[in-house]
Amino acid sequence: MKNFFTTVRKAGPLKTRKQLSINGNMVDTQGMLTVWNLMDTMNEIKSERLEALMLDDRYRDKVKNIDLKLYSNAQLGEDLLVESNFAPNGKKQVDLKVYVSKRAKGEPARRVCKAVYTLAIEAK
Repeated sequence: MKNFFTTVRKAGPLKTRKQLSINGNMVDTQGMLTVWNLMDTMNEIKSERLEALMLDDRYRDKVKNIDLKLYSNAQLGEDLLVESNFAPNGKKQVDLKVYVSKRAKGEPARRVCKAVYTLAIEAK
């Protein structure tokens, strides 16, 4: 595979958006979103995006690096917007950037966290 980003671009949309409401199973005793549930949500988005690539059976994807930055926390009942996009990072790597923001009517979005997964493609 000569250029992984070209394959990603042809496989589907470069950007996605998903709405998420925080429910009682996702919070701790103080009503704040737990880091584990936040990471599970972002890993689920990563898995969905990689499955959408439909890589050839000869290749497999590998997560080389994860860069996570937490800015603020979210509470029970808040709505989150999870956005993801692919960005080129050389010929055999691509970055999957996942942004999580709080959304409230009449207010600007406030970023909760940002994760950058550096993905590589290699032969099996």
